[in-house]
Amino acid sequence: MKGDIYLSALAALKELRLATYNVYIKFVCLLQALFSVLCCSVELVECCENRKMSDLSDFERGQIVGARLAGASVTRTAELLGVSRGTVSKVMTAFSKHGKTSSAKSKSGRKSKLNERDRRALKNIVTKSPRTTAQKITSEFNVHLEDSVSSRTVRRELHKLNIYGRAAIAKPFISKENAHRRRHWCNEHKTWTSGNWKKVIWSDESSFTLFPTSGRVYVWRTPEEAYNPNCLVPTVKHGGGSVMVWAAISWYSAGPIIRLHGRITSGDYVDILGNQVHPMIQTIFPNGDAVFQDDNAPIHTSRAVQSWFEEHESELNHLPWPAQSPDLNIIEPLWSVLELKVRSKFPPPTSLKQLEEALLEEWHNIPSKTIQKLYESIPKRIDAVLKAKGGPTQY
Repeated sequence: MKGDIYLSALAALKELRLATYNVYIKFVCLLQALFSVLCCSVELVECCENRKMSDLSDFERGQIVGARLAGASVTRTAELLGVSRGTVSKVMTAFSKHGKTSSAKSKSGRKSKLNERDRRALKNIVTKSPRTTAQKITSEFNVHLEDSVSSRTVRRELHKLNIYGRAAIAKPFISKENAHRRRHWCNEHKTWTSGNWKKVIWSDESSFTLFPTSGRVYVWRTPEEAYNPNCLVPTVKHGGGSVMVWAAISWYSAGPIIRLHGRITSGDYVDILGNQVHPMIQTIFPNGDAVFQDDNAPIHTSRAVQSWFEEHESELNHLPWPAQSPDLNIIEPLWSVLELKVRSKFPPPTSLKQLEEALLEEWHNIPSKTIQKLYESIPKRIDAVLKAKGGPTQY
């Protein structure tokens, strides 16, 4: 009997010790958790208190000023907004001196020599004379200033106005009469469908020199003024060059290309129409619904040429064409493609005969996809001319 009581008491004691130990472990874990939370809180407070005035936004500075003006103490304001007492004092000092809470960093650095009125005067000078040099612009500009500035300052201010010195883009001169004709032509053909344009055969002549030369004229302009007539170099089409060629294209591929020798007469052009264009339209458009395009060069408008078109009016229509409109002729970009292909050949042509052979070879290597993309660009070209009111375009 006594032994049973002893064993029961011993078991109860073990259970009590185990329960006590579990409570002890839980108490230690709770203390550790509280300690971790306390450490995080201290780090957060230290982080907030370490925030400097320069780290605050204009809105946060306004909150500090508002709290102080509402009667909150420096300490209470710092606690509410999570900043140090010193930061609160600095914000209020700056507000008392300058009457505002915004940062004064933007006013750091050397003060500009020019004001807004000076910049407008500078822009007017460049707008009136876009082809002048930076030195001449500076000389004229300094007349309006009390303290003169350097050409470097003028360039820097022009760059801030998005005006840069660039090579003038060469474009044909377009008179008011021709601009009106271009607009009229575009209005008449802007409703043509892709099916209509696929029936057009485009033609043109171009010359290529054995050794290419180029000259540049620089103008001051904004990107939007790239095709402003005052910022362009007018060009006049002529028959110069070492090798001149005539070529035509259709929707399907590059057409015939031939070299032209010497001065071309209207009789020579009639031969081209009969020997190159006529077989082309018979092959591609046997139903007689072809449309042929050429420009208004004197030999293209001669009586002999007009008679040829009248004789073949059942086989093709002659597309009327506005003067000075290479941007509407989609064969024009192919001359640049051909030029690039020929100039990329190695070794390069060293004689006129080699140049001719290279031109004829590379012309037929132009992918049909390249030509078809140009056909697809026609509506955009027409829209560009209409937007420019008949003036020069990016094409």
